[in-house]
Amino acid sequence: MHNPPPVDDRLKILVVEDDAVYAEFVATTLRQPGHDVELAETAATARARVLTTKPDAIVLDLVLPDESGYDTALALRRELPPESIIILLTASLYPERDLADAVGIDMVLTKPIDPALVTGMVDLVRARRRRKLDR
Repeated sequence: MHNPPPVDDRLKILVVEDDAVYAEFVATTLRQPGHDVELAETAATARARVLTTKPDAIVLDLVLPDESGYDTALALRRELPPESIIILLTASLYPERDLADAVGIDMVLTKPIDPALVTGMVDLVRARRRRKLDR
């Protein structure tokens, strides 16, 4: 069993995924070490949640029912603090990495993801946060 991180190390993470089973898998992986995780099934819901919660990280599916993950990332990036991170989840073996970079996606992970990769992403966000606080 994991010990929860200190309150300062807990991250607010938004998982944007229309597959409820997969969304819960990702959320459970992130909740185990004590992070605060919210779920959104559509781009519209994700946009509303970002305005109210300002998450530290977003795990974003490429294919959503109301728009592409690329379009969603572009819209969300405008509302997020610069140190927030966006991770794109895709079933494609060949995601459009240039487009991902252009819309503010920090990292692309191919489904099915390994829980260790998700944990590594959390560590990356935590390191970025600490660097910002040390400045």
